[in-house]
Amino acid sequence: MKEGINMSHNDKEILSTGILRRHSNTLFLTVEAMNVDPDDFRDVTVQMFDWSSGAPVALPLTTPTSQTIPPNQGRSFISAALPAGTFVYEVRIIHPDDKDVVTNVFGLSSFPFDPQEGNNALQHDLAELKLK
Repeated sequence: MKEGINMSHNDKEILSTGILRRHSNTLFLTVEAMNVDPDDFRDVTVQMFDWSSGAPVALPLTTPTSQTIPPNQGRSFISAALPAGTFVYEVRIIHPDDKDVVTNVFGLSSFPFDPQEGNNALQHDLAELKLK
């Protein structure tokens, strides 16, 4: 880990989009994360799941699933192209339990990568999970 901050389980917040129905033009999923802390690095992990079978199946990302975000910077987490059979999905975001990290989730079309209506979840839309 670069200059990241190690977190115990209690120091983390786990956010979820819940299960979203995929818009027919959505080909990729992306999470945009920003760290507005002026001094400290923040570790962010993103997981994406296909729930079409009724159970979660991990979706691959084209970017690292965990990234350390420097002060006053942002990072993108981008899925590989979604399989044709994926009709419902979930995105989970794990980051420090503080207000310095803000994340938003978007379902994107193919080029020019337009956000798809109904497949966007802003920070205030995300549900906090308490996983054991």
